[in-house]
Amino acid sequence: MSKFIGEVLTGYGLHISQIKALGLPRITHFEFICRANHIEPTFEKFNIFYFVTYTGGFYSFNSHTGGVKPCSWDPPKSLHDWKQKFFYIRRGVIPIDMHYRSKSEGVPWVNVLISNTN
Repeated sequence: MSKFIGEVLTGYGLHISQIKALGLPRITHFEFICRANHIEPTFEKFNIFYFVTYTGGFYSFNSHTGGVKPCSWDPPKSLHDWKQKFFYIRRGVIPIDMHYRSKSEGVPWVNVLISNTN
């Protein structure tokens, strides 16, 4: 897991085990595209292109409608029976402390117009 993935998940207050199968590739692909173009990926940049969704007990990321597409990649629309292939991640391999978001906390939302930098 890269520092950028940790930054995105921490920014939204999510734990990696709460991410839908198609959610993580959206983060990693965004990171790859940024790095291939010599751009440092940040949570703020990711948040310009994507927002968090919650369905079926898991979180994922969708593109903002009407916005600029982050890349020309056409991601898969489904991973049939992905829950049967689910696996557990040992806590020791995650390099940061992640919050496990309760459903009662709602879907996280970050205003892209407000900078978190000082």
